[in-house]
Formats: sequence, C-alpha cells, structure tokens
Amino acid sequence: MTLADAPALPEILFDHTGFITPDIDASVRFWEDALGFEAQPIGERRGAWIGPFMGVPEAQVRLVHLYGHGTHIEFIQFETPDDTPVTPRASQGNVAHVCLRTSDVGALRARILAGGGSEQGRLVAIDEGIAKGLRGLYMKDPHGILIEIVEQPKR
Repeated sequence: MTLADAPALPEILFDHTGFITPDIDASVRFWEDALGFEAQPIGERRGAWIGPFMGVPEAQVRLVHLYGHGTHIEFIQFETPDDTPVTPRASQGNVAHVCLRTSDVGALRARILAGGGSEQGRLVAIDEGIAKGLRGLYMKDPHGILIEIVEQPKR
C-alpha cells in the first residue's frame, strides 16, 4: 500500500512525549526540583496487554506523567525486561530532546547542573536560523535525556 491508497488522514492531537529512564524516582526528582515540572503519582502497568502494546515481550513498567511549562512529558522505567541503559549523543539517529525556552539561560543552566544534570555542549551565541541572536546549549538530565535550552527573544 502507498499513501495514495491509504485512508484519509484522521484528526490528530499531539498528547505527550515519553522517555525511557533507568530510575523513575530520580527522574521525577530532577524534573520537579531542577525544572519545575509537577509529577502525577507514579503508576504501574503489569497487565498482559502492556508487552504487546509496547512491542516488548514480558514488559512490566512504572510510569509517570509530568506537567509544566505548557507541556506534558512521560517517563517510563522498565522493571522487566532488565536492559542495559545507553547514553545517547546528540548526533545519533532516533535520539530525541526536549527544548525549553527561558528568560535566563545562565540561571537555568546552573539549576540543571545543581540538580545533577550535565552539559552536552557549551553556551554559545546562535548566529543563524530562527534563534539567531539568542544564546543556548544542549544539556543532559542525570540519565542522559537531552535538554536544549535557548533564551527567549527580548521584546
């Protein structure tokens, strides 16, 4: 089947972005304390449906939804299977990131570092594209989730 033969595009609403974490409790602490998100209670999914749904046989997970700054992020920790975590690099295919705009990139950088995050890049002035004239950098949460921070344009 090609797109020409496929059904018409139905209504779509973007709901959230999710990340896999090796330690959901530590992820919640970082994203709440350092970045000001608000977590809903951590839940569990252990039913027979979750493995086929996620395409991961025998999956049992803990998950949490965090709300804030006009968005919704989900973190999932697999209890089974017990795979080896990887540390993503910004240049790898299939690696995602969260972008946060901020009124004070230096202060947000400091909070991420104080909360246990690290720098992926370094703070630079952006000299092309839609963010030309602003400053920003890529950082990581304690488990390697990439976080882009960019200044909000001055008005």
